[in-house]
Amino acid sequence: MNNNFNQMGQFGGWTPSPYGYGSGMYNEQYLRYLRKKQESKNVKKIGIWCGLAVISYIVVSYAISLMIVLISWIFPSISKIYNETMPSLAFDVALTFMAIGAPFFLSHLMLKKGKLSTDLPFGKPKSARQATYLVMMFLPIMIVGAIAINYISAFFQSLIGIEFTAAVNEIKLVGVKETLLGIVSVAIVPAFLEEIVIRGIILQPLRKYGDKFAIVTSALVFACMHGNMVQIPYTVIGGLLMGYLAVVTGSLWPSIILHFFNNFYSVIVIATSDNFGDTVSIATVLAMVVIFTVFGVIAAIRYNKMNYKTELSDGDTVLITKEKVVAFIVNPAVIIAIVILAIVTLSNIKI
Repeated sequence: MNNNFNQMGQFGGWTPSPYGYGSGMYNEQYLRYLRKKQESKNVKKIGIWCGLAVISYIVVSYAISLMIVLISWIFPSISKIYNETMPSLAFDVALTFMAIGAPFFLSHLMLKKGKLSTDLPFGKPKSARQATYLVMMFLPIMIVGAIAINYISAFFQSLIGIEFTAAVNEIKLVGVKETLLGIVSVAIVPAFLEEIVIRGIILQPLRKYGDKFAIVTSALVFACMHGNMVQIPYTVIGGLLMGYLAVVTGSLWPSIILHFFNNFYSVIVIATSDNFGDTVSIATVLAMVVIFTVFGVIAAIRYNKMNYKTELSDGDTVLITKEKVVAFIVNPAVIIAIVILAIVTLSNIKI
């Protein structure tokens, strides 16, 4: 149905009503109802493909891990090889592409086929200077926020007598080769692939229904996919900042760069601790935090002087927030994904 107005002030495809103003109002309300119904259906489809991709991610991850355990049980020598740093990091890279990249890329193809998504924004940012300032401003917020949340979390855990654990490999980055592979495994690959998935495949098609809705939804999916209370709190903050960055700059590259530097910081902390001890590691952390904060403040001052317009769009939609949330969540795929992620998260809490 053509929703453009014709020369007589009516929606295309509708003829002038012989019954006067009241009938025209009825036609407009009916068209609004049809549009709302179609938009709810579209948001639901996006949610379904997102939910299916998340389910696939969890299933593939656990299936491959189980396969490794079984093979290691049959061939103990393989277990020794896998537990070494280099093979473990290489395996993590391969697992990231198989478990995250493949299912979400398939979802992207299906959304494009259904005309619910377009090509991902890999072009240049609208303003390179604006993007640079935002990255410099957000990086210290993410790092300092993560440090603060870790201390608050530790206090909370000791207060109520529980322990939050993370189902991630405890890597050792002793040596140059291990550190370089750690940068690839922990910083480069996740930054590139996760931004394509979260700020690209999930966020972009949701922008039609409001930038705020798209940013918040993608940030929550990003956080919940980590599956543990150690990472969920600060990945929500990071997800919101990187989502805002991708929307405002009109490109995925700034959020990829921000994600990379955030993870690169973690690699440096681990590498300095493993190679030079905790004292050097703590000194390195303090130095990086001070440097990032100083550059962040300078960037904030210059950014404020430039008066960039950073308004978020409400989207071309007639749906209210509640209707968008319900359409995205209330479907079998998302509900199953939420239940599985909740179970995984709870399994990483020790009482």
